[in-house]
Amino acid sequence: MAMTPATRSLLRRAGWAGLIVAGLAALLALALGALPFGLLRPAIERRIAARLGAPAHIGAIRRLQAFSYTPDIVIEDVRIEQPGWVGGGDFLRARAVTMRLPVFKLLFGGVKPDALVIDGLEVALVRDASGRSNWKGRPRPADAPPATTGPGLTRLTVRDGRLSLRDAKRQLSVSGPFEVTGASGLRLAATGTFLGTPARLDVTGGRIDGIDPAAAWPVELHLVSPALRLEAKGTTDGVLNTHRFGATVTARAPTLKNLDRAIEAGLFGTRPIALIAQVRHDARDWYLDRIGGGIGRSRFVGKASILKRDGRTRIDAQMRASQFDFDDLADDAGRARAAASKAAIGPRVLPPTRINLSHLWRTDGTIAFRVDHLLSGGGTVFRTLRGELRLDHQVLTVDRLVATLATGRMTGVIRVDHRSGRPKLSTDLRLEGMTLDTLVGSPDDITGIVRGRIALSGQGDTVREALSHADGSAAIVSNAGTIKAVVADVLGQDLGGTIKQAILHPSERVPLRCLVAAFRARGGVLTPNPLAIDTGSSIGRGSGRIDLRDERIALTLAGRTRDDPALRIVDPIRIGGTLSKPAIAIAGSDAPSGKPGVGGFFKALGRSIGEAIGLGDKPAPRPAFAPLDCARLSAAALR
Repeated sequence: MAMTPATRSLLRRAGWAGLIVAGLAALLALALGALPFGLLRPAIERRIAARLGAPAHIGAIRRLQAFSYTPDIVIEDVRIEQPGWVGGGDFLRARAVTMRLPVFKLLFGGVKPDALVIDGLEVALVRDASGRSNWKGRPRPADAPPATTGPGLTRLTVRDGRLSLRDAKRQLSVSGPFEVTGASGLRLAATGTFLGTPARLDVTGGRIDGIDPAAAWPVELHLVSPALRLEAKGTTDGVLNTHRFGATVTARAPTLKNLDRAIEAGLFGTRPIALIAQVRHDARDWYLDRIGGGIGRSRFVGKASILKRDGRTRIDAQMRASQFDFDDLADDAGRARAAASKAAIGPRVLPPTRINLSHLWRTDGTIAFRVDHLLSGGGTVFRTLRGELRLDHQVLTVDRLVATLATGRMTGVIRVDHRSGRPKLSTDLRLEGMTLDTLVGSPDDITGIVRGRIALSGQGDTVREALSHADGSAAIVSNAGTIKAVVADVLGQDLGGTIKQAILHPSERVPLRCLVAAFRARGGVLTPNPLAIDTGSSIGRGSGRIDLRDERIALTLAGRTRDDPALRIVDPIRIGGTLSKPAIAIAGSDAPSGKPGVGGFFKALGRSIGEAIGLGDKPAPRPAFAPLDCARLSAAALR
């Protein structure tokens, strides 16, 4: 079919349009091949300034090849000023930067040079005490994906370089020359100070000369100082890729807190450390595939992962110690503060362990722990410890807790709730299988198996402060034990029986039907609920208080025997002193041992005779003799 004139005209116009487009494309291709990069200088300066938040200056930009689609570009006299908060000076200076730049990729953004040669590079890194740094630039959007790749370089040369670091938060200040060459790779040798002590920082890396930019790249770091010796040896996942790497890290320091200055993990002061770990870093996350070593006398191994998600940190870890001493978790400064506190307020049993979780408000996680052998400089009845620590939105729970003792074990749950107001400490601990002789430290006087429960809750920044305001209950009970007959007569305030047993049968024992020491806590003050002992031949009931605020004891134990004695011990048993150093007064004795001397004996005898003939003070009331309902009282105390 013959074309109409209109069709032929349309085809001619389309042909001319195609030729024009092809010609324009050819002209554009030619223009790109000879693109004058000097025209881009103002735009590049603005982009650098926007990224780093500081003015940038470039002397000149020129291309070495007149025509090329991958030209070598030389940027001369580069200078980037420090941010205003630093207080003057330059963040970066370079005499010349030569790079190979793919022009077509440049049109679509995100281009990275694959080869760099930098002459006369000076870099001054600065971070203040709050953690603000000049190298991070503008904050990334919260929803931005984490960086995972390095610069993607196949070649890098740095000549006549120098780097300085002033990090007020780490208290690290070093400076020194560095270079990157095809023959020796990366070399940095800097000297300065760390925590006020002389320090040397050496960093070495592999060659960056005609290599695969995504291949594993070897790197080593050595920080040597009296305050910390830190060494890391491993590979990054690509050249200079600090976002993904793995390394073996070793550290020695007088305290764990010095290591924390370097790694910033929120650690605390301890006795000297010697640690080794297999570490991986992947974008936002850290993995300790294995960590082990010692802190003071403590020895442990474990593993952990630290994940960053939605603005929160999640820690999941497993730790096992062959031996562990809680005293190792305090450095010289901490021990000095404890000694000063002890000198000011006296020795205390309740620990000053801090439970304020304000610095962990963005941290969650689980730590399973096990200690095979607990150590203590002053001795301890505890032998092993295991459990699981969980932290979830400022609620800390120590669950599945099992502590074995010299005899028996303690199990239960400890919780710290810091979601509102001051931290609230809650305990629900049970004691099983402990022996009375271990508890009271007098195996010759009393024996029996102990059960107990501690259910207390209170608010405070430390364990001591929280328990000094605690409400709840605490109890120990013992059934089916034995007690010295002379002690049973003292309990029943039978002076005649006491003298007879002491002279004729000093070693004789009688059954201990039950001991129930139950206390109700209100505002940190424990009152008996009840405090009672039944030996079959004598009973005793207690009154008074234990004040957890100053740990002082003020208890009285009055008793009676089955047969009303002619001579009775007028004074009840008094328990005073403190939780750390209780004092027992028996038969008028003021001796901490509770064993009256000759003077105390005659004093008790005189008071007893005086009471018998109606002289002296009005006798203190005595409980009526009635066997205790041991089963009911024990069950109620442990409920």
